[in-house]
Amino acid sequence: MRQSAVSFQTEGLTFEGVVAQPDDSSGPWPGVVICHPHPLHGGNIDNNVVLALALGLAEEGFVTLRFNFRGVGGSEGEHTKGEQEHQEVLGALDLIKAWPDTNQKTGLTGYSFGTSVILGHSELYGEADAIVLVSPSFRAIEGTPLKESEVPVLITTGDRDKLVDSTQLDAELSSFSQRPRFELFEGVDHFWYGQEARLVPEVGRFLAEQLK
Repeated sequence: MRQSAVSFQTEGLTFEGVVAQPDDSSGPWPGVVICHPHPLHGGNIDNNVVLALALGLAEEGFVTLRFNFRGVGGSEGEHTKGEQEHQEVLGALDLIKAWPDTNQKTGLTGYSFGTSVILGHSELYGEADAIVLVSPSFRAIEGTPLKESEVPVLITTGDRDKLVDSTQLDAELSSFSQRPRFELFEGVDHFWYGQEARLVPEVGRFLAEQLK
């Protein structure tokens, strides 16, 4: 696997990220952008779930880009509670699509706060061929414009996640025009510590089905 530090600009701000990809020459591969959890609670590109997905998917034949939202690490700007953060997601999608080793298929993945950014902004849906939401909040799903989209969606959460009622979440999915695939992980809470290895293959299978 190869990793490359990158930067990109959106709306006059510069953002930092890391691209991971297979180190062989069998590409091009689908690209996947990964959005990290809440910046005010320590979320960044080195989060355990983000890192597991970024590196694990690269080993499974994807080019991944994880990036820091505004105000995190070396990324410019200030946190806006998810109101403006979709702008850097669009910039990240542009970067991964222009990467020399990616093909025409692109996935968008978020974890926790990252899912709220995705769920809150319909501008993102036309830029992705598949969306993965890891441990989204019920509130974000309840009012999301993603319900009207035809893009394939995978939602995963743990049955011990105190921030998400999985039973309530499952019932809400029937209100989507195209019902998302829903995977519930037993014994997993919101933070996935020690359980990341269970998550990556499920996400990889879904993205392979949709993007390869």
